[in-house]
Amino acid sequence: MKKWMSMLLAAGMALSLLTACGGNTGDSSTAGGTSDASGEEAPKIVLISNQKSGDLGPVDAMFEGAARAEADFGVTVKTMEVTDAASYEEEIRAMAKEGYDLILTTFSPMTEATKAVAADYPDVKFAAIFQNINVDGETYANVWDTEYRGEECTYVTGAIAATLSESGVLGYISGDEASGVCEAASGFMQGALSVNPDVDVKFMSVNSYEDPAKAKEIANAMIAEGVDAIQTDAGNSQIGVIEAANEAGIYVSGDVSDNSALCPNGFYAYMGIDFGENVYQAIKYFVEDSFPGGEHGYMNIASGTYYVDLTLLDALAEALPEKAETIAAAREVGEKAIEAIQNGEIEVVHDIEPPSMDRVRNY
Repeated sequence: MKKWMSMLLAAGMALSLLTACGGNTGDSSTAGGTSDASGEEAPKIVLISNQKSGDLGPVDAMFEGAARAEADFGVTVKTMEVTDAASYEEEIRAMAKEGYDLILTTFSPMTEATKAVAADYPDVKFAAIFQNINVDGETYANVWDTEYRGEECTYVTGAIAATLSESGVLGYISGDEASGVCEAASGFMQGALSVNPDVDVKFMSVNSYEDPAKAKEIANAMIAEGVDAIQTDAGNSQIGVIEAANEAGIYVSGDVSDNSALCPNGFYAYMGIDFGENVYQAIKYFVEDSFPGGEHGYMNIASGTYYVDLTLLDALAEALPEKAETIAAAREVGEKAIEAIQNGEIEVVHDIEPPSMDRVRNY
C-alpha cells in the first residue's frame, strides 16, 4: 500500500471526488478499482451507511470525512445508503465479492452483518463505526470497531454548568436510559463534582426522543425545584428543554447541535461529535498500512471525535455582560478540563449503570 501511495503521489495524481452529500444509493458510479500510473490496481474503498444522508448530522459528517480522505490521500471512496435492515449482509457481501479492500459500516444495526461477512472474507478489512465487535473475548483480525465515549464531553459540560450555576442544583434530561445515556450522565455528574463537591444533579428521562412537550414539562418541574442549568441528551425532545430554559432564564446545554438561537441568553454548550473523523482515521490507517484490525477503538475527546465549542461562552458573555466574569471563569474551567482529559491527567470513569449522584460521589 505504501508503494502504491508513493507512486501515486509522485505521478501527481490527485483524485478527489465527493460522492456523498447528494444522497447516493448503492448504484454510486465511484466504484474505485482504477489503476495508477504504475499499472497497479488502486485500492477499493466503500462506506455503507444504514441511514440516509442529508441529516445535517452523523451521516453527512461521515460522507464529508470520506471526501476529506479522498482529497488528502488520493483515493476514491464509494458511498452507499442501505436503509433496509434485511439487505445489510447482502450489500456488504456484494462489496466484498467485488473486491473492495476496505469496507466501512455504520452503527450497531449493521454489527451482525459486518461480523458475518468479515468472517468469510478474512483478507478484506472492515471498519465498524459505532459498533462493538472485538469485545467480550471475541476477536476479528480484519475488523477495527469503534466505541463512542461521550462521558468525556459531558464531563466538560458538567464542569462548566457547575461553574455557571448559582443554586448548585443541575439537571440532566435524556431521551431514554440506555447505556450510552447513562455513561454520559455519569460523566456530567463527575465534571460537576470536580468544581463543586456539594453540587446536586437531578436526572430524568423523557422516554422518547420525539416528545418536546413532555421534555418541557420535566424541565419546568426541575426549574421549580431550583435547577438553574440543564444538560439535554434527548434528540428532538431537547427542543422542549431549551424552550423551558429560555423562558425561565436559566442555562442549558444541547445534544449534538448548536441551538443557541433558541436560547441566546442561556445556551452555553453542546456535545459536539464529528463522525467524519472516525471515517477519516479508518481510511488513513488503511493507506498507511497501519490498520488496527482485531482492535476495539475508542472515539472520544482525545481522538478528536468529540468536542465542546467554547466559543459559545464568548457569545453568552456578550449577551449577559453582568455575568461576563462568571462565564469567563466557566470557559477557563472548560479549557482546563479538555486539556487535562487530552493529556491523561483526568480519566473519566466509564459507568453504564443508571445515573446516581451517591455512586458517583464514591468513585
